[in-house]
Amino acid sequence: MYFPIGWPKVLQIPDLGGTHIKQVTSNRDRILFAILTDDTLSIWFCKPCVPIVYHQRPKQSLEKFGTNVIVEWKPDSSKLVIATSEGHLLFYTLNVIVDQKGLYIQTDSPHANLRRDSAELFIKEIIPPLHLTLSEEALLWDGAITSIACITMTEIMVATTKSHVLRYKWDGTQNRDYNLDLRRIPFCINQQVSKAIPIVEENTFIIDIEYSPLVGGFAIVLNDGRAAFLTASSLRFDPNQVQGIWAQGIEDATCASVNHKYRLITFGRENAECIVYHIDESTGGLAVSHACTLSSKDYPGSPGPVHEICWTPDGCAMAVSWKRGGIAMWSTFGALLMCSLAWDYGLHVDLQKRNPLHVISMEWGTEGYQLWMVHKLYDKTSNNEQKDTNGNDEACEIDNEEANATNMIQMDFAKSALTINPCMSHQSHLYLQGEDKLYINSADTLIKIFSDRSKEDNVFGDAGSPLSTNSLAEGRQWLVLPTPSTYSATNWPIRYSAIDQDGQSMAIAGRTGLAHYSMQSRRWKLFGNESQEKDFIVSGGLLWWHDYMVLGCYSIIDNGDEIRLYPKECKLDNKFAKIIRVSAPVLLMNSLQDQLITFGSDGQVTIWHLRQFDSVGYVEVNKMQVIDISALCIHPACIVSITLTTLRTESGRGQNNNSESMVLNISGRLLMVQREAKNGDRYTCSMPTVLASCVENVWVPSKRKADKAHLTEALWLFCGSHGMRVWLPLYPRDGDKSHTFMSKRIMLPFHLRIYPLAILFEDAIILGAENDTVLYTTDSNSPFSLPFNVLQRTSQVYLHQILRQLIRRNLGYHAWEIARSCTSLPYFPHSLELLLHEVLEEEATSKEPIPDAQLPSVIEFIMEFPVYLQTVVQCARKTEIALWPYLFSAAGKPKDLFQECMANRHLDTAASYLIILQNLETSSVSRQHATLLLDTALDQSKWELAKDLVRFLRAIDPNDVESPRNSMILPNKLSLSQTTPPVSPNAEDISLILGNVQRARSFSTTITPKLPEAKVSLAASTIAESPVVMRRKKSVTGGTTKSENRDSTSSNTAEEFFIDVILQRHARRLLSLRRLSDLGYFAAHLDFHLVAWLGKERERAARIDDFVACLKQLHEDFSWPYPAELNVLPNSAQSLPESPNIDDKFKALHIDTSINVPSSRVGDSGYMSFTGVPCVAGLVTPQNTIEMSSQVTETNASEITEMDASSPKPMFYDDGFEKKINLFDANAKSRTSIGNYRMMETQIRANAAMDDMSVISSVWGEDRDFVNTGGSENWEVPSTQILEQLSNGGNKGSQRSEVQLRYLLQLFMEASCLEWSLLISVLLRDALAVLRTVNAAKSPDQSIESVKRLKQGLQILHYWTHSQCLGYKPFMLAIQNQISVLSTILATKIQHQQILDHQRVVSATLSKVSSPIPVQRTRKASSNNESVGSHTAKSSVSSNIATKERLSEVSTNHHPPDVPNNLPETYEASIIPESTTCILS
Repeated sequence: MYFPIGWPKVLQIPDLGGTHIKQVTSNRDRILFAILTDDTLSIWFCKPCVPIVYHQRPKQSLEKFGTNVIVEWKPDSSKLVIATSEGHLLFYTLNVIVDQKGLYIQTDSPHANLRRDSAELFIKEIIPPLHLTLSEEALLWDGAITSIACITMTEIMVATTKSHVLRYKWDGTQNRDYNLDLRRIPFCINQQVSKAIPIVEENTFIIDIEYSPLVGGFAIVLNDGRAAFLTASSLRFDPNQVQGIWAQGIEDATCASVNHKYRLITFGRENAECIVYHIDESTGGLAVSHACTLSSKDYPGSPGPVHEICWTPDGCAMAVSWKRGGIAMWSTFGALLMCSLAWDYGLHVDLQKRNPLHVISMEWGTEGYQLWMVHKLYDKTSNNEQKDTNGNDEACEIDNEEANATNMIQMDFAKSALTINPCMSHQSHLYLQGEDKLYINSADTLIKIFSDRSKEDNVFGDAGSPLSTNSLAEGRQWLVLPTPSTYSATNWPIRYSAIDQDGQSMAIAGRTGLAHYSMQSRRWKLFGNESQEKDFIVSGGLLWWHDYMVLGCYSIIDNGDEIRLYPKECKLDNKFAKIIRVSAPVLLMNSLQDQLITFGSDGQVTIWHLRQFDSVGYVEVNKMQVIDISALCIHPACIVSITLTTLRTESGRGQNNNSESMVLNISGRLLMVQREAKNGDRYTCSMPTVLASCVENVWVPSKRKADKAHLTEALWLFCGSHGMRVWLPLYPRDGDKSHTFMSKRIMLPFHLRIYPLAILFEDAIILGAENDTVLYTTDSNSPFSLPFNVLQRTSQVYLHQILRQLIRRNLGYHAWEIARSCTSLPYFPHSLELLLHEVLEEEATSKEPIPDAQLPSVIEFIMEFPVYLQTVVQCARKTEIALWPYLFSAAGKPKDLFQECMANRHLDTAASYLIILQNLETSSVSRQHATLLLDTALDQSKWELAKDLVRFLRAIDPNDVESPRNSMILPNKLSLSQTTPPVSPNAEDISLILGNVQRARSFSTTITPKLPEAKVSLAASTIAESPVVMRRKKSVTGGTTKSENRDSTSSNTAEEFFIDVILQRHARRLLSLRRLSDLGYFAAHLDFHLVAWLGKERERAARIDDFVACLKQLHEDFSWPYPAELNVLPNSAQSLPESPNIDDKFKALHIDTSINVPSSRVGDSGYMSFTGVPCVAGLVTPQNTIEMSSQVTETNASEITEMDASSPKPMFYDDGFEKKINLFDANAKSRTSIGNYRMMETQIRANAAMDDMSVISSVWGEDRDFVNTGGSENWEVPSTQILEQLSNGGNKGSQRSEVQLRYLLQLFMEASCLEWSLLISVLLRDALAVLRTVNAAKSPDQSIESVKRLKQGLQILHYWTHSQCLGYKPFMLAIQNQISVLSTILATKIQHQQILDHQRVVSATLSKVSSPIPVQRTRKASSNNESVGSHTAKSSVSSNIATKERLSEVSTNHHPPDVPNNLPETYEASIIPESTTCILS
């Protein structure tokens, strides 16, 4: 829970004259630091980090007493003692200079421009002026001094090389009666052994000694590698009572350290490990708690022997340094927090030879926020490097430390609030505290704030809580919250911090006083009266209760201990505070709902009841119970945390008890004390129950949730290297009384990959943090050569761990209940997948037989949930193929699972099983299942899946169709010896085999993709539907010498043909069902060549039998609204622009590729994406036809002009028009809308009357005489403004739908599917697109039948819009003359066909005369010609008959209630022009 932050700071040490730093150590308050060199002693202040006093020993002193070796502080910081190399003790006295006010006094410059503008630039901390003097000297005639330990305020223990531990007082005198001799101390393995043996070996002495009053003795390390613990019956340590207890299993100890709070003893070893022991209370011996070792993942090599071990001030972490360099940090019970050996130092750094972070000595700073380290620098020109290259690197690095320079570095750390304020375990918010700032993982807080601010804007949508949960699980950014300089300048560092339940408020307490921060207002609130801020010190915890800050403090003015409650809404002032005096200092506090629990230094637990009346300080606090727990702990400082909870050892489902339980963490051992309510308000406590040991942190949910009772009524423990533990309730089934002997709770262990800092109980997520580094420079001379430390947030799902432990213990029902309550979590399927994966990996890779395999039970458990099939296949795809047989032996055959997915319509899951089948079955099996899945995916419009399946099918090697699959790794493909020369196909060979087929989609809008006439006739007479078929036929015509290539090519072609047939069949189905939207998505995702396919399906799937139904289907598919009735203003005709000239009108009819179209939507017909860009016309008429039409227009322009000028009315006007309008007017429901249509018709007439000429419909260029005949119907296009008004007069769909429709219109025009083009043009109300469609009907590719259907469809739409959908009526009136144009085109095509038939008959007659043909063949040919001629002659009559039948069907099926079925003949005649018959001469 300690994490390094930023760059290590390098302290500027004055020039030491060639000497090196030996040691750094701090006083008890960790405010002053002593830095010891060979001949100097300097005292530094921690914040700001500046030197206070230096003392350098003279040369005579060095020659007489030797150089400095060790320094030790007196507990009250008044003295220091230095041990020299010659066995002397030098006692120094540290005094404060009374006459001097302070050091580093800052004064402003007299110049205004050089003055400080902000108070932050002043150092407000008073740095005391100290004076260091040598007071006493003591000579030890007992060998060299190896270690010093301070045991009391008056005495120190000094270990020497003569096997003695001497006892000295701080005045320099020796207490000879209490000196210890190792040869007289009995040693044994525990205190119960009656026989103890002293050390008898010669030259055995102590090299490291450390004392702990809470453990009750000394931890010692001997020079021969053994380690022991010296204890006595009293802390006076009478030599006759001292006993030694061996640390078993250690023969290579190097150093020792003691954790006071957790009562642990740590020994460093030569093999780079640290072994942690605790005192076994039953035997009094040393028992191994855990080992701190580096795994190969952390560091593959060995960093050498452990050099030093240093515990943090709170005992929550341990720093370790090695003799070859590098440091690491472990938590109290062995969870690795940080390792510098895994940092990034660049590519050219060898950590084995030159570790950039080589630490000789280290010491923790105030509150553990800094780690002071003596850093060993490597000299590139030293002899060490030369010896290293010769192979003597280890001896050189360890023994010749004086050859390298040293400096001081300081590394900053951030820590969890749980280290000092364990009551924060109730909160699910993750944050860390630094010396002057807070690091908050505020994803949920920020989302809540902004969602509250943006509810009106609906920024986050309606899903508030799932979004918040998912963001918190994924948010990795930290909100860095610096403390205000006015507070931190005099109250550095932060000691306590707390966050409220909602994560909206933060509170901090430093050296004195209090401050709090609001996330909503983003402001700090400080004491207005600074003297009140300086009057109390928070020492017993800090927490939020409703809108109040609750804290245990010491009042400096009253010299007493108090509990204070400050309201959040008021100013920070004592007059608003609720103050309760207590008898003893408060050490810990916690809360549960409206109850407050405190623990004092007198060993008593007090439970208070809080009652809030308002938010401005009116709070009532009543003492409910006082419990003395002094018998449970050796010292109050050993109480790590205290928690009040509703959890009990025996509790039923939904049981609510008024009595709560206490959970105590005493030096890592977790105890539960249950309280029982008896005789009203009196409470009694039961005997404590030990729940667990080696406990670092405890989490208890703040409130219970009925839907997730298991997770919100569990007790969560973290035990360091022993992993996570959860004390889970086991609720009996409703009505089940057969298992009354079962325990009501169970302790489940599981391991974590992260260090837990917060738990989201309802979301089954554990949040943590980890250390990472970034390297900025590799220059060793730069202070930034060490990596920059960054903080990363981590998370881990723990649900699968609980489920696995329950299933292992045959508690599947309870596992099912927990899993059922978590099914709504988005990562629930992932949890099941992790459960299956971990069991599979463990059992399938086990080298030993598993007597009770868990995989079948896990499979059976996962089958209870709908995500079973998905879980199995996802686990398989993330596992090695070699493990698949074991998995599917329990889960079932992949074929059966695939069929089950298909039955349940889980297509994506079924696609995942194809990968399994491909590796376990033959290719034919996987292809068969892939084909089945492809059909289903196409039916359900799963386009992305279908695209992947097509790629999967094309990737199957046809040569491997029958090859069996196995899970072994095979060598390269085996092949027979090739007798044929190698093939290197060129473009001609590929063309010969594959055919000249263009696979890429054509984006041209001027060239229609058409097959040659021979291929068209072939496609019409055979079953072949795609270019692949022809390619397959060509591939058959190969020589016999290329049989192998022919077989492989034909098999490849067959596969391609097989896939194309599937795609074409589905495309035909979509088009037959009029699902144009799905057809567009189908073609876009599957790269289907729609234009070429539509060209072949023009007379089959692309033909339309019911135009009205298809138009309605288009409205539904594209969500395109029906047009509303158009209201035209009476004066709109007056505002119309002048009609364009004849050339502009003709260009509007014959859209040429060279014209510039207007920027209106109707003008460009939507084919161009941007206005002002030259339009690319999608005409299907041949180029020579356009040229002929242009010539016809140019030669007849004058004739047309004269004809228009001589006629009193426009040529498109006839006398029957008024009768038709009156007919619709009589049959309509309302006369208002018909009046509007009359206005539109009048407007069209007026606009045409103003024109000085009219334009005739473009027809075949050869029909000049037919154009000039009086029977032809001339027609005119309304002006652009009218067409724009018609197009925009009604409702329109979305822009996306319009773009899709325009694109489909372009594709259908390219493919000459005019019926669909006409429908889409009508839907878009695009008149120019209708003109293009009608113009395209003149193409030779369009048959007589297709033109007939087009004409009939337009007539049916005209009638339907006049009778039912009146919104389309103005548009249909504007394009009604296209019916006449189609009649003309149809007559021309019939005439042309008759001419061709006549020519064919004449040529047949001539050939018969020239060459005699048998009579039977002549009769057959003549009968065929006669049948063709009779069929052609009757086409016009059949067209009229079919149209009448279709109109009667439409009137029967689609007529409105007010329109009669039997329409007059005049209306029918007005829509159906008379057929024009041509007599062949």
